[in-house]
Amino acid sequence: MAGELKENGNSLSEQEEQSIVENKLEDIDNALTKGEEFIENNSKSLLLGIGVIVLLILGVIYYFKGVKEPKNVEAAEIMFPAEQAFQRDSFQIALNGNSQVVGFLAISDQYSGTDAGNVANAYAGICYKQLGDNEKALTYLKKYSSSESTLEPAIEGAIGDCYWDLQKEDEAIKAYNKAINSNNKLVSPIYLRRLGLLYLKKGDKTNAKAQFETIKDKYSESVQAQDVDKFIAMCE
Repeated sequence: MAGELKENGNSLSEQEEQSIVENKLEDIDNALTKGEEFIENNSKSLLLGIGVIVLLILGVIYYFKGVKEPKNVEAAEIMFPAEQAFQRDSFQIALNGNSQVVGFLAISDQYSGTDAGNVANAYAGICYKQLGDNEKALTYLKKYSSSESTLEPAIEGAIGDCYWDLQKEDEAIKAYNKAINSNNKLVSPIYLRRLGLLYLKKGDKTNAKAQFETIKDKYSESVQAQDVDKFIAMCE
């Protein structure tokens, strides 16, 4: 992803970036659809979920748009091997580094206050989530800050995923609602479905149905709307 955005030193237009995000979201959602059958099969809840991946996609785009200062350029070059390790699912190396890779934890510390350090916090949170340490994941995800209209709800949704895995369902619901209330057409339907699934897990079919119906009515063109009727049917 990072290589694509930096290719030939050219920046992407807003329309091109939007197209990348939408295509990635569709691919990811299709890959994870089978995982959502845990409701039907009474298996374990979704852990990482789509939301954290959305955070990664949007975070990388936002970061490379914002690389302007020399320190950020330097940090971008240092961070690239860690990003490659992350993409290979080598989360321990991406997080802590090795002789060839400076890990996200070190970048977060050394480049605190820069765009690179900020994005490293998000990456570190995702790594910890993938490694099963939700408490540390929350610590780093909460360190990440953005006023950007898409990234803010995406990270709230990722925080909700961590709380769900920690069985802190009330906190998860609050975080999901913050993501949903952004009314962002990419992020909101993702977390409406997540929240609906959580309500189903709790046995609250009324609230679950309300989330799925909002997807159908308000976000009918979203990926999540394509199979929403099957989830609505679970709530009957």
